[in-house]
Amino acid sequence: MKYLKYVGALLFAFIVYTFLYLPILVTILFSFNESKVQVLPIKKLTFDWYRGLFSNTELWVAAKNSLIVSLPATLCAIVFGTLAAYLFQRYRIRGGTFLQFLILLPYILPGIIIGTSLNLLFKFLKVDASLMTVIIGHITFITPVVMFLVMDRLKRFDRNLEFASMDLGASPMRTFLLITLPNIRSAVLAGALLGLTISFDEVVVSFFLIGTDNTLPMLIWSMIRHGYSPQINAVYTLIVLFSLGLIAIAGSRLFAQRNSKAITEE
Repeated sequence: MKYLKYVGALLFAFIVYTFLYLPILVTILFSFNESKVQVLPIKKLTFDWYRGLFSNTELWVAAKNSLIVSLPATLCAIVFGTLAAYLFQRYRIRGGTFLQFLILLPYILPGIIIGTSLNLLFKFLKVDASLMTVIIGHITFITPVVMFLVMDRLKRFDRNLEFASMDLGASPMRTFLLITLPNIRSAVLAGALLGLTISFDEVVVSFFLIGTDNTLPMLIWSMIRHGYSPQINAVYTLIVLFSLGLIAIAGSRLFAQRNSKAITEE
């Protein structure tokens, strides 16, 4: 019976992971297909679609715009989300639960509602659609991600370290910068990586707030509308590799920190 349960668990895991990752692998494979027809078997492999990317000026401008949007939005969300998490976790605020729900609301509402609402707000304020309005829109739904990740870390943080720091004469700000922040940086980093990924990938909110510029997801969406090209597979592959690179860097840093901590304790 135990053997059957083990086999059943392995089979279930195989089905789930196949469902999740097989489309990714197929897309990467087709990025090397010489033919525009996306069918198997692949008759000839080529790097032409990748070469075409490097000569596509519109694509690189869109990628630059995505970074212009994602990086400031993520940095602002880190500041707002971390401060909000510290405020809700360390102080008793009347109606704090309701305020947390209000901050979370832009993340759980459909993007079309957030995009439409912000679009109407900016029109009411007579603010023209631009990359700046997209940045503001992205901050609204990245901030709650950072906030709840940091709040969860603060719940598990030993406050006696903060009390000891203030007993020794450190101000609350100095205690936060030298004691609290280094101990919650893993949560802040996780929120930053997740927020950057969400922002870089966002289409719906960006569609309502962007002006004449284009972000990379918007450009890919427009390319799909006018006919599918294997060049999209190449773009997708590069994004996957970039994401895996960030995960590898974050994982290696975390592994190194744990090893150094273990060595210090020994």
